[in-house]
Amino acid sequence: MFDAPALAIDPDVVLIRSLPEGGEAVRIAVNSLVIKGSEPILVDTGAATGREGWWEQVEGAVDPGDVRWIFLSHDDIDHYGNLVEALERCPDATLVASWHLDQRLAAYTRLPMERMRWVNDGEPFTAGDRELVALRPPAYDSPTTRGLFDRTSGVYWASDCFGTPVPHAVDEVCELDRDVWEDGFSVYQRLLSPWATEIDVMRWRAAIGRVAALGPLVIASAHGPLARRTDVARSLDLLADLPGMPEAPPEPSRR
Repeated sequence: MFDAPALAIDPDVVLIRSLPEGGEAVRIAVNSLVIKGSEPILVDTGAATGREGWWEQVEGAVDPGDVRWIFLSHDDIDHYGNLVEALERCPDATLVASWHLDQRLAAYTRLPMERMRWVNDGEPFTAGDRELVALRPPAYDSPTTRGLFDRTSGVYWASDCFGTPVPHAVDEVCELDRDVWEDGFSVYQRLLSPWATEIDVMRWRAAIGRVAALGPLVIASAHGPLARRTDVARSLDLLADLPGMPEAPPEPSRR
């Protein structure tokens, strides 16, 4: 499963990557992130099915004993699959998430309340020498969703948003044929958030504007390659086109 090695986005930010087998010509990444610095942060904890490979990549980037924060973007299993073990192996880490996430995960595990910090959408917080903002991305499929912007590196962790299926492993969207990226990006967002095609245009643009206002240099998605430089602006423009578009094509069925 972890056939795509960890990728250094900048000296202190590492993308933890997997690229599971998908359909005939479609693969969708399952990524998470490590932000280093004086108080290292795990951003999401990967899928349980790839636990061994996930830990191998994480430990290549940071000693779990040094981790001081675990940020959960939302409560989908491919984002919290290794959470219980991460809390054990990172004993000095504080779990950062929305209050609602704790309630929704209650049927899965009892989270240590004394080790939790709840953040609202748009709320900044400090992790040692880094200033971060927990800003929800425009497209999402869970009410608990928070993205994470690292002001030091300019990297925005967009959770599920900005993802795109790929035919093979690539580091950045610029390595894909332009039509493959843009078409795949559009379909993926509509599958993730079907309501986006019907949302009020002004409200949608305001949500996109909140991300643009951060001035991200890199957008990292849990489910796609990195977007850098001009591709950041193009990604925001592609999102802006969703209202009024038709529903995404139906998903394949098996009989």
